[in-house]
Amino acid sequence: MSSIDNPDIQIVREAIELFIVRYFDTIEMSGSVKSEKRTDLNYLSVDLSHLDWDENLEKLHSSLKKYLAEWAKSNISNFNNYVSISKLTIEYLLPKKDGANQNQSKHVKLFYVPAYYYRANKSEGTKQYPQIVIWLLTIWHNLFLRNFILTFIPIICLILLSIYNFQHDEGFQNRLEKSYDYINIASGIIASFVLGFLITKVISIRQDRLKYTSSIRKLSNKLTYFRNICFNLTRDHTFWTRTNPVYSSYEYANSLKNDITYEEYRYPNYDDDVEYAKFKSFYKEDVSHSVVLLVLQLHMMADDSFLDSGLSYTKFPPNYIYTHSEMERFALFNESNQIWYSCSENRIFPEKFRQSHHVNEIIDDIKRIYPKKKIDGLTLEILESVSLDFQYKIIPQLYRLTRMVKSSLPITIKYFVTSFILLLGFGLILPTLTYVFVDQKYSLLSVFVVIGIITHILLSLKTILKAEISLNRKYDYL
Repeated sequence: MSSIDNPDIQIVREAIELFIVRYFDTIEMSGSVKSEKRTDLNYLSVDLSHLDWDENLEKLHSSLKKYLAEWAKSNISNFNNYVSISKLTIEYLLPKKDGANQNQSKHVKLFYVPAYYYRANKSEGTKQYPQIVIWLLTIWHNLFLRNFILTFIPIICLILLSIYNFQHDEGFQNRLEKSYDYINIASGIIASFVLGFLITKVISIRQDRLKYTSSIRKLSNKLTYFRNICFNLTRDHTFWTRTNPVYSSYEYANSLKNDITYEEYRYPNYDDDVEYAKFKSFYKEDVSHSVVLLVLQLHMMADDSFLDSGLSYTKFPPNYIYTHSEMERFALFNESNQIWYSCSENRIFPEKFRQSHHVNEIIDDIKRIYPKKKIDGLTLEILESVSLDFQYKIIPQLYRLTRMVKSSLPITIKYFVTSFILLLGFGLILPTLTYVFVDQKYSLLSVFVVIGIITHILLSLKTILKAEISLNRKYDYL
């Protein structure tokens, strides 16, 4: 089925083509994106076979993914069926080399869609539920909302029935008073359980976070040493000399490092004309963009504030503990390692660095990171290895740990805190106020709300306790 018959895939195709035109800054790329939608496949191709460019496909695809992630959030309402368009297959058509096909395909998830949004139909393929059914399923698959519905409807019916019985059954109030005593005992037991759980859980969370402090301190020290490496790497004047072929690009990058960030230059916002205009104002055709990106990334890791902080001249280990907000800034290094690229791909750095003050500082920091490693001099291979270690191991691990110790209260604690407040409110405070200012008999109606709260806790308890004893593969096996 062609894209003309499917407006959803056409919307995506036009968005990608707009990005491609702006990315390469040439109208000639208009028409380079084709699309085809099948029952279970959203295929798009980007023709790069006749384009003269640096052939850095990872950079292109990474920028496109970031662009689509932001674009999809604001355009979800434009789709007739965003569920069916949620996953894309993008094939980049590249020129042949030695007669061999060099095309590469990438997968992009445009929208996150839970599994229950679909139903299987062998004759028609995968179909989407009607919108009203999707809305109901979204509620039903939320444990707390589902249990709320299961308790709320009976409670309302019981309250209405009680109001009716007050008028037509003289003995109903006496029976309700006796049941009120029983429910108070039950709610007291449940409240004691909830309070005990909360105290135990809070203490446990603090203990869990304390056990990560040693790892966070060690990784933070290693990150400080690496930042010092970045600081010295960008200031080594024995390497960045006027005889260096890329010196003009290095000099230009230094002139704009305080005006545009690495993220803004690496991932320009093609969807915002004002922000894109800022990027274009700094983009020059006659400079090496690899060098510009390298300098901006080194500045991101260790800018002038790093020098002002005193971390580059402190005693070792500095024991400076990084916050999660700081790690969010350094997490960009995980996505794109310009040091590795400068070592492995475009070979900006020499095979072996000449001795200098800054090079000696880099060697000292590498020895602090790897105390058991013997290093006689700084080589391209060593620098590349260190950068990869921080890209794939140290920075991601420190990011996860700082996220864990900063994370908000678990949903189980929030749930039980809310339950505890509701039990006190409807079991004690509200009945007392109603008894004093309204009518004694109506104060007894809160017994049904308390029954509902207890029922909700009992319905959710098994799932909550199961979640408490389950291990999180992403965090608990660090």
